[in-house]
Amino acid sequence: MNRLKTYLTLSLGLCLGLQESSAQKIKVKWDFSANYHPSQNRVLQLTLINTDNVPIQLDTYDLWFNSMYPIEEINQNNAEEINQKNYRFHNRNGNLYSVDFAKGTRINVKDSITLEYKSPYPITHTSLTPNGFYLESKSKPSKHIEIGHPEVIAAKVTPQEENNMLSALYARNSLTHNGKAQAILPTPAHLKMGNGAFSPGKILDVSIDEGFNNSDKKSFSEYLRTFPNLAQIQAPKGDQGKLKIRQNKELGKEAYHLKVSTNGIEISASHAAGVFYAVQSLRSLLNPEQLQGKTALSFPFLEVQDEPRFAYRGFMMDIARNFKDIHTIKKYIDVMASLKLNKFHLHFIDDEGWRLEIPSLPELTEIGSKRSGTFKDGNSIQPAYGSGSNPTENAFLTKEQFQELLTYAAERHVTIIPEIETPGHARAAIKAMETRYHRLMKAGKQKEAEEFLLYEATDSSKYSSAQYWDDNVMNPALPSVYRFIDVVLEDIKKMYQEVGLELKLVSLGGDEVPSGSWEGSPIIKQLMAKEGMKSVYEVWPYYVEKINAICASKGMNIAGWEEFGMVNQGKGMQVNPELNHLDMYLDVWNNVIGGGQEDLAYRLANAGYKTVFTSCANYYLDMVWDRNFNEPGLKWASITDLYHAYSMLPEAFFANMKYTQTGKDLKDEYIAGKVRLTEKGRSNLVGIKAALWAETVLTAERMDYMLFPRLFAMAERAWAPKRNWENDKEFNKSEFDKTYNAFVHKVGSNELQKLDFAFGGFKYRLPSVGINAEKGTLHANTEYPGFQIYYTEDGSIPTVNSRPYPKGGIALKDHMIVKLAAIDQHGRSGRVSTYTRN
Repeated sequence: MNRLKTYLTLSLGLCLGLQESSAQKIKVKWDFSANYHPSQNRVLQLTLINTDNVPIQLDTYDLWFNSMYPIEEINQNNAEEINQKNYRFHNRNGNLYSVDFAKGTRINVKDSITLEYKSPYPITHTSLTPNGFYLESKSKPSKHIEIGHPEVIAAKVTPQEENNMLSALYARNSLTHNGKAQAILPTPAHLKMGNGAFSPGKILDVSIDEGFNNSDKKSFSEYLRTFPNLAQIQAPKGDQGKLKIRQNKELGKEAYHLKVSTNGIEISASHAAGVFYAVQSLRSLLNPEQLQGKTALSFPFLEVQDEPRFAYRGFMMDIARNFKDIHTIKKYIDVMASLKLNKFHLHFIDDEGWRLEIPSLPELTEIGSKRSGTFKDGNSIQPAYGSGSNPTENAFLTKEQFQELLTYAAERHVTIIPEIETPGHARAAIKAMETRYHRLMKAGKQKEAEEFLLYEATDSSKYSSAQYWDDNVMNPALPSVYRFIDVVLEDIKKMYQEVGLELKLVSLGGDEVPSGSWEGSPIIKQLMAKEGMKSVYEVWPYYVEKINAICASKGMNIAGWEEFGMVNQGKGMQVNPELNHLDMYLDVWNNVIGGGQEDLAYRLANAGYKTVFTSCANYYLDMVWDRNFNEPGLKWASITDLYHAYSMLPEAFFANMKYTQTGKDLKDEYIAGKVRLTEKGRSNLVGIKAALWAETVLTAERMDYMLFPRLFAMAERAWAPKRNWENDKEFNKSEFDKTYNAFVHKVGSNELQKLDFAFGGFKYRLPSVGINAEKGTLHANTEYPGFQIYYTEDGSIPTVNSRPYPKGGIALKDHMIVKLAAIDQHGRSGRVSTYTRN
């Protein structure tokens, strides 16, 4: 196997104290070691290179950075080697590391120093490499020199390895390059296409039943204004309009009937939501040119009777790990609404950030939203995920901004479900309240200081969380923890009430409390004695019932991750049948294929819990698209391309598992041994949800890339009806592939291109190019249709000015190197594919 190489090249003008006027330069290179092997020898190296004309005295600074994976120092057995080693790595909690250098360490002119370390896991993708480098002065720790985000140069593979991968991609792409796009996305429950089309022209008379109130009528007009070249005039009588909106109280709240004929358009619904979704179906019928106003509006004759498959159709956005502003969030509320998604799970609190202003506790955002290199003074939290040393100012939603989002979402029939992570993933809150405690204690206000304290100073528990924190868990034996939750919930509840909304469902997290938590806590021992608990594991259901009671007292239902419905009795977390009476909503994510928990969502639903299937195996959209090193994201849960995302069958998860990349090696008896949904369980499976965790999603553009086109697949599954073949016994792969073919043509040729201009535009992922050489001709295709391929033969990167790929392919020549890429109408390029012929 060829050695992989990846370089992070960081250039920086530094003044390191040798001469104040000297602009010294250091280059940092990250690389695999010469004999790196992904399973046998995971030695990596950072090389610091002096490119200036004077020496650099390294011992005056420490080098700081973030690493997604833990760093293990090389074990040196030779005493002489130990003495020669002039650096040391330190974990500073979480994913923050520093390197300090022995006295006298310097880099001579045009020289370098190499720092070696090990990773416990293979580095398979670019997002797993270190980032956020900065230098900190040893004499003045508040002095930092920001290096910023590194340049990443692509991993190297042999030409033959590259050719083989591209040939496999070509074969996969070929399965979906002939077909007809589905008419509406997501697919309606019942659709009958007719012959002909209705063209409204520039004026569309609208008549609305009196059963809808004035507010609804106003919103209907707003919906219709999203169509270009169209002026709406409300007709005085119901039968005169070319668009008739009728009220049919027999339909469900989100159901609608839609008819387009020579007489115009008729919509029937019982509530405004149904009308809204009918209008979204009309938008989906249009092509990008029509929605841009470049061509006249025209709607095909059809009849639709539609209602959603699931009541809960959700998307979770993590703005805690890396903040996203109100404008970005609004854009995603818009696109959610267009896809008929109705639950926006806003994850704004985690270890690495608190992103919502709480008026009663201003420290939460004053401290918890700010990451900086000066975190040791208690006025911020430490850098994470490449944030660097510079303070992240104003990285939170103000009360006014959050209320603006609440109203904005409600107008689009989207409910915002806030998540307050407890008791784990709570480090930002813990540190903010710790700073508050010390400030008030210094002022002699002990009672006030202890009111919201979230940790116990004498707790000697040892643990490491999923993100390697050792101080991120609230202590549920502290009354102040429940006081904190109560006050935060009350403040958020008031935010809803002040804009005329009601907070009915709130998530209190509950996931990934690390093993070892609370075991060394004196007050936990006191609580156990008081409550007659025999094991620290019994603290968990005690905590769940306590916080559920707080929610219930405020008229809220509690939601949380799957652990709320589970308990550890000494053999790991298992379904807890004792708490299903609490009417909780569980977001069940743990179904890694081959991980043993693939049926967990079904077991919890069967046990009586309202279950939202948040499949990490399909809908954790921060996962990588494929095995190419340059694809961003993580891969611990899955490798998820569009086909894999579409393959998720909510009520029959195992039916097509062996056809997916991650399931193909599983034995039939393994799959057969998993629990299936019972009828009771089916009634408790209330919905599905996609999630985007933001550890590797530093920008809004990267979020666009990770979500689209894969979010379309989840929206299709959430709304479209269950297919006849969607079961274990009668799964028909041929029929499944037909529906995927229609779906992928709708996505590639229609819906993605609408995102170029809709809702402010999106930098979605462009398709990669598959390549196959056959009979003297090089053939190419894309992962999804709708995009032109361009190519070069001179080694340059293809652009929109390069040669378009010809229909008949490219004639092969000896020793040729062809680079191909899909490029959109704006000149934006997808991943470059390189074919080499010796």
